[in-house]
Amino acid sequence: MKETTFPRASDTTQERRDYIVKAATRVIATEGLPALSVRGVAKSAGCSRGLVEHYFRNKTALLVASNDWANNVYLERVNAAVGAMTGLEALELRLRNLIPYNDTIHDEWKIRIAFWHQGITIPLVEESNNRSFYSVYNAILADMRQAQETDKIATTIPLVETSELLLMTVVGLCVCSMNDSKLRQKAPLDRRLAMIMGFLKTADVAALTVGDPKTDY
Repeated sequence: MKETTFPRASDTTQERRDYIVKAATRVIATEGLPALSVRGVAKSAGCSRGLVEHYFRNKTALLVASNDWANNVYLERVNAAVGAMTGLEALELRLRNLIPYNDTIHDEWKIRIAFWHQGITIPLVEESNNRSFYSVYNAILADMRQAQETDKIATTIPLVETSELLLMTVVGLCVCSMNDSKLRQKAPLDRRLAMIMGFLKTADVAALTVGDPKTDY
């Protein structure tokens, strides 16, 4: 998340608000959630504390807005990437935009994980997290249905159950990669994505064998 110049007074309210939200998420990604404060966000944004408080009345408001931004940025990116694609092709691209293949997605996961804990005590954050999860789940389910209708995945696969399990599995992979820089490399991530896609195409657990697990991470 690169720093830029704070929007001018002539820019729209939404532009200035978005800039502050991005500054807040940058603080969380680089310093952790405990470092988030109105003062810290103002410093990161290059504006006054009063200006931050003009748009966000307190730290909780910043938390909720930052969480919404982190969830929405993935949805916007993946929708732009998928475009008119459908079925298995769309599903793989959707997953590639969720798995931390680069620093941007890695930062998004840092923020996402930090907010999951906040969802325990802040209902608005919990609601945002659930909306995001089911938005992704519904998109995966639609991809799976289209893929099965065109015989790209096995007809024996139960779509609803597998779509949910698939998303939970990928979330687990992303979380595990946060503390494992070796796993976060392209080849190990590609290997695990190939395992998932291979199983969907065949419904055969033998397809989970990709490469040599003794030598390939």
